[in-house]
Amino acid sequence: MKLNADILYDNLKEDYAVELKGKRSEKLLLGRPEYFLEPGEGFRENHVYVLKGEQLPKRVPVSENVLLLCIGNSMYLPYYLERCGVLLFRDAVSMSGIFNRLTEIYNKYDAWDEKLHELLYTSNDIGEMINCSQDIFGNPLFVLDSDFHYIAQSDYSGIPEADWEKLVSREPEGDNLDLPVLSKFLEFQNLSMEERKPILFNMLDSSTLSVNLFEEEDYIGCLTVDYRCRKHRSSDRALAVYLARMLERALVKYAGSPRMSRHTLRQIFYDLTADVHLSSEERWLLETANHGHSYICARIQVGSRLSGMPNGYLCSTVEKAFPKSMAFEFDGGITAFFDMDSIHCDEASFYGLLKKHFISLAGTNGFDVGASDSFRDIYDARLYYLQACSALEHGKVLAPEEHFYLFQTYALTELIENALGKLPLRACFPSGLKRLVEHDAGSAVSYLETLKIYLEQNMSITRTASRLFLNRSTLLERMNRIKNLLDSDLQDAEERLLLQILLKAMEVQKKLELSSEQI
Repeated sequence: MKLNADILYDNLKEDYAVELKGKRSEKLLLGRPEYFLEPGEGFRENHVYVLKGEQLPKRVPVSENVLLLCIGNSMYLPYYLERCGVLLFRDAVSMSGIFNRLTEIYNKYDAWDEKLHELLYTSNDIGEMINCSQDIFGNPLFVLDSDFHYIAQSDYSGIPEADWEKLVSREPEGDNLDLPVLSKFLEFQNLSMEERKPILFNMLDSSTLSVNLFEEEDYIGCLTVDYRCRKHRSSDRALAVYLARMLERALVKYAGSPRMSRHTLRQIFYDLTADVHLSSEERWLLETANHGHSYICARIQVGSRLSGMPNGYLCSTVEKAFPKSMAFEFDGGITAFFDMDSIHCDEASFYGLLKKHFISLAGTNGFDVGASDSFRDIYDARLYYLQACSALEHGKVLAPEEHFYLFQTYALTELIENALGKLPLRACFPSGLKRLVEHDAGSAVSYLETLKIYLEQNMSITRTASRLFLNRSTLLERMNRIKNLLDSDLQDAEERLLLQILLKAMEVQKKLELSSEQI
């Protein structure tokens, strides 16, 4: 693999006191070094020469992109500084030691280059291409697609959060949320998507180096070096561009190859959620993959504080937090499918993780989340998407302070709404229930509430009295009056079920009315 002067300098300065001077190029054009032996020939293009200061000839021809590794000073050095790059070792160091170190450097980058090409022509695994590059950059890396979704990322385990991440995820102080850093980042991302050169972006204690990825003239994503471990080096720019070009080739192959990748699975979930028939290739992939994982669907609604942020960026934050999740913009919000098996826990524990994650965000940024039951058949994705939508819709009305809503908590509410159809609720009231409604309209004591609690307590006088803070005799007298007005056989299971459904429907309707009044 060809290198440049910056790469050699950044590696050599770890072991030697060395200065980089003169004229140099960022392009990767420099071959392996050689000793300077024939002064008469001059210095040839794209060559690296190792020599001592006293060997430096007075004036010889210097071709383009030459790098001299000069051990000791020379009176002729100014001439060469105007024409080529110079790595100057002022201290007395071993020429053979320098040469051997250069060989090690070239071997390291050759091994990286060979691994990248091996992956490109065999598995085409973008994740492995990123993993084998982490040591080269000394920092984690990630690749996003054009919609800000994560295609691949390095291992962040053991790497602490940056200050800007802590700022975004902290609890708010009062009602105001200040996100200048994140807003600046998003504005920067949007403005830089046409840029062809590497872009260095500094944010508080952290910085990133990004190289956009293109297929001909179309933007297809971005490679980012996330400087969490060591600081940015000038040599990172050329290396990041080289890796980006390899990733572009991989992405073109990746997009055209039939495989059950996260990108493919995300598209399948999107099509099923939108009630679009799958292509024959997608159906074949589902049938052959047959991985039988358990999924949970979440419908995520973003509050006003984050309404200006691209949904694609928010989708990528979800996918980063939950490995093997698929998040996408759909019908004005964000829909995500979480692979429960990737966390290796049961359904209750997974709900707990989801709730903990989104509740921490809700306090700061204003997320509301509805979550479905778990399911295994991917073809049922739309059914469980509708569950998540129902949980979100009912939860925001009935428990707006909760922010995270499970479908099973609101399944009865959904059932009642569907059962009523187009009929108004009062059209289903039996005569006795109408009399209780009339009584409550002119009394401070609610017979409807008393009946509801009595039925909830399985008609136990003792437990009902405890719930209503009444003594037993008072409750018995009240229940006798209720039964007389109701004129219904509460020992009949079907009559009890009808009354409980109607009482629940009245409770839901009342909360809906209160909610609409507040709006």
